[in-house]
Amino acid sequence: MRSTRLRPTALLLVTAVTVCAANPCASFRDARGRSAIDYAPLEGFVDVCSRDFQLCVALTQGYPPSVKTIGYFVPADEWQRYQKGDKSGFSRYLIAQRATTMSDSEFAGFKQYIHAQQGNIADHTNAPATLELQERMPLGIVDEAADSISFGAVMRFMPTGSGPLAPFWLGSVNIVLQLKGETLCLYAFDTLKAPTDTENVKTLAKRWLSCIRARNP
Repeated sequence: MRSTRLRPTALLLVTAVTVCAANPCASFRDARGRSAIDYAPLEGFVDVCSRDFQLCVALTQGYPPSVKTIGYFVPADEWQRYQKGDKSGFSRYLIAQRATTMSDSEFAGFKQYIHAQQGNIADHTNAPATLELQERMPLGIVDEAADSISFGAVMRFMPTGSGPLAPFWLGSVNIVLQLKGETLCLYAFDTLKAPTDTENVKTLAKRWLSCIRARNP
């Protein structure tokens, strides 16, 4: 009987197809040529930065200048509501950035540092002017592979401004990924019903990472 064992290349192809079938993946490449990676947002997400540059700047100006924001992906239906005047914000979003490239040894050292801190590292990102950070709780390391490490946090924000305001919880997972000679810094955010309700944001991050791997074999 002929063996049905798959070669490694065939196995990778089958895995990629399976991932895209289970988690529909869109395709997104940087039109400005700052990165050669397909950032593969989940199907149903659209990029804010290519549609509204001023909004993109407002949403990302708190990030340090050492990273370049490639895409800021939000659900298409929420983007449509925003265009119609609903400025309540986005309930979940994905941010794709290219960071300063790390060598393999530098990345290994970075992962060791993350482990030493148990995933709790200082966040130098400033909250948007419309939000006040009231509390931040680390989730620790939530996922790891040879070329990536993911760690998260839960944050409590209070909107600023006028009108009826109420605090809300936001979950964040930061993925640092070495891919095709580039170092990527990826963020998945999701609004939480409670500070312990973190499974959805972890799943969102894991699905996005799977899409990026599938689109960049």
